[in-house]
Amino acid sequence: MVAQLFSGESASDKCENNTSAQCKNGGFAHPRNCSKCICPTGYGGDFCDERPPKLCGEKLNATTNWTQLITANSSGMTQGGEDGYRRCVYWLNAPNGSNIEVRLTKLPAKVAKEGCIYAGVEIKAREDQRLTGYRFCSKNDVNTTLISNSSTVPVIVYSRRRRNTTATELEYRIARETTEKEARTVEG
Repeated sequence: MVAQLFSGESASDKCENNTSAQCKNGGFAHPRNCSKCICPTGYGGDFCDERPPKLCGEKLNATTNWTQLITANSSGMTQGGEDGYRRCVYWLNAPNGSNIEVRLTKLPAKVAKEGCIYAGVEIKAREDQRLTGYRFCSKNDVNTTLISNSSTVPVIVYSRRRRNTTATELEYRIARETTEKEARTVEG
């Protein structure tokens, strides 16, 4: 892979368009198996159109009423890979063409650190799912509201602290009609 970086050859150059996987949500064809995809965080399956397998969490359907989500605390999270993080991935879903509104109501105590490197919640509300989502870990972030750009929002809670961290709590619903500008705005 390092040799590819220096030679200017990318992973997508190894797979021809007509034979490579049709990856969703910003995934790209795996250079060692062009029929499968490498997926952004929060996605899994051969084509990046499923919730990651083997991780705690679940798919949840949004309605027009606020619904509460209390996530797993760190002891209930699935142990991660080499990076040492425990994770749970929840998918908030709404009908196609709808947006989802998410409001933070409680975050773990004593984990606030710039970049939320120890523990927190990542909400992937942006249009480009390859990008890291909005990350929150400070009590100052409570009551922050996001409006997604799509009808699926991965919510990833994570921790690499040895001590147990408390659950994150949030509310979600199908967003009211929004303008294009509002759908890209973080309200707080």
